[in-house]
Amino acid sequence: MKSLIINRLKYFITTSDNSEYGADVPFHPGINIVWGPNSVGKSSIVTGIIYGLGLEKSLGVFKLNQNPFKPEFYSKIEGKSISRSYLLLEISNGSEVITIFRYLKGKKTNIVAVKECKIVNYENTSEFKKLIIEGEGVFSENGFQNFIYNFLEMPIVEVPSYDGRDIKLYFENLAPLFFVEQRAGWSQIQARQISRYNIRDVKRVVFEYLMGFDRFDIHILELEKKEIDERIKKLNENLSSKEDNIFIISNGESVDGKLVIDDNETGKFSIDEYIQLLRSKYKKESEGISELSESRENSEAQEESLREKLKTTDYRYRKSIDKSKNLQKEIKGYENYIERIKANKYKNKQLKKIEEFSLDLSVSTCPICESPLNSGEENKCRLCNSDIKRRISTPEQNLDFLEDEEKSFKNVLRKKQLDLRKEQEISDKLRDKLKELEKMLEHQISTYSGKALEKYRDKIIKIDNLFKEIERYERIKNKWNDLNTIRQEIKTDESASEKLKSQIDSYLESSEDNNTLSTILNFFKSNVRKLGLFKAKEYLINQIKIDATDNYTPYLDSFDIYNISSSSDNVRIILSYYISLLQTAIELKQKNKIRFPNLLILDEPKQQNLDTDSLLSSVDLFEGTIDSRGQVILTTYSESQTDRDNMRKYFCYEMTHKKDYILKLNSRK
Repeated sequence: MKSLIINRLKYFITTSDNSEYGADVPFHPGINIVWGPNSVGKSSIVTGIIYGLGLEKSLGVFKLNQNPFKPEFYSKIEGKSISRSYLLLEISNGSEVITIFRYLKGKKTNIVAVKECKIVNYENTSEFKKLIIEGEGVFSENGFQNFIYNFLEMPIVEVPSYDGRDIKLYFENLAPLFFVEQRAGWSQIQARQISRYNIRDVKRVVFEYLMGFDRFDIHILELEKKEIDERIKKLNENLSSKEDNIFIISNGESVDGKLVIDDNETGKFSIDEYIQLLRSKYKKESEGISELSESRENSEAQEESLREKLKTTDYRYRKSIDKSKNLQKEIKGYENYIERIKANKYKNKQLKKIEEFSLDLSVSTCPICESPLNSGEENKCRLCNSDIKRRISTPEQNLDFLEDEEKSFKNVLRKKQLDLRKEQEISDKLRDKLKELEKMLEHQISTYSGKALEKYRDKIIKIDNLFKEIERYERIKNKWNDLNTIRQEIKTDESASEKLKSQIDSYLESSEDNNTLSTILNFFKSNVRKLGLFKAKEYLINQIKIDATDNYTPYLDSFDIYNISSSSDNVRIILSYYISLLQTAIELKQKNKIRFPNLLILDEPKQQNLDTDSLLSSVDLFEGTIDSRGQVILTTYSESQTDRDNMRKYFCYEMTHKKDYILKLNSRK
């Protein structure tokens, strides 16, 4: 992993009267303080960096037609309409330097141009890459996400989402661990994390990815297992469909993986046994054919027999039709019930999402009925307007129950559908037999010779039918055996899936993960002491923990760490945490898996009640931590000349008074 170093930012703005405005902000490795009063453009410098890197979602901008800048950057400045506006952002990975060109207004804000040069050489460098920075295609060969990951030598990975899909981890998902935005950013750690991609446990996943945790590999194993399970599902569906077809044409079923034929008259036999039975019948009937004579004595008996068979077959045919109709009614009932289950599943999934969304945004009241979510009253709604007395299960439990219920009824439905298809096959055979008997009876009555030859003809037909049946079941046997290839594929994949499940279930935190967490925690405790956290209750600092329990953020077992502290203490906690991540990344830089960019961008912590002494202490921490591979960009201001003198040596850009705006006329050379 290489560092992400911001070298320089330039704004270029041209108005309708050809006036030129702009700004040129240099940066360097180490501490960079942007100094100036409120509303002169400190945050606009940060916005330019974030926008140039395609991270505007970290500013709360989610649509291409939304502009993260103030109007003087893209609409009007000093009463003049802006005709053209763009920025150049020069960045480095420690060995290579590139400059990014991006429009601030117009129809091409979703495209950037990248040149392998410094800003000073940008106009004289002809070769460039045109990349998609926003919208579809950002991970394509010409996508900026693909480019920036490769530039920083960070692997592009896919992680599980809540809806079961595999989704790429976006660069803007990483930003909340090295960029703290001015307005919402200081309210909590990873406050501006992007949840719209629906990545499962995104805050935990991003932390494990950037800090190089071995545990992150579990997400990769889960994806691999999911892919195998999907393949198993498709193979099983294919196998089940082909087996069902065999069951229908053979009136069979599977017993312990073997095909068993139900003869209805003589019982159930394995396919091999049934073929042998047919062969024995064929041999016996063939031996008796030569003994038949042309005697006509049994003509009347044969006619009566035909009538009886016709009557019996007609009765069986009508019964079979009735049975099919009843099965169709049952199937319709099961299908309707399954649809109701699906509707209930959908409702519970929506409720589950609402609960997860509410927890992620720390919502304290229901957005529908405005009831307190922590209300202990049993008849109050938590996230919906339903009666809690009737709510005996969580959405997760309901979903588990409904999944089992749906699976059970689908199995019953499938069995009924199979029974229907079998019964329809029986009806078709009985109908054909009925027609055949009617023709035979008509022939028997109309011709004397036909009556005389009936027995002989029946014998021939029976032998011929037996021969055809033997051939048919031989083909069925071959079809059944051909499915062994699919069965073996399923068995192999199931074994691989079980192995992956075992690896996932048996994961224990590695010593490397524990060492990284311990380093972060030790730095964090040291930092909060230096920033003056819990001055009256310093013993609580020793009780602070950082682990996967709360997305690797600080917590106390006995107290809510944020509720027992002041608003300024909350900022101290958040600031100390981000500093500890940078300290750990630099301290453990030999650990190749750590992907933290060694960059912190901190916008206006003082505006969130952080006192100057704590800010100066944090600057001291940076000075004692950062080497040539690290960078901190901090925006701040104080009316005190002493404060200015203490921080002056870290200034990279200063706006001296309330009218000293970032954008200046004729700034472009």
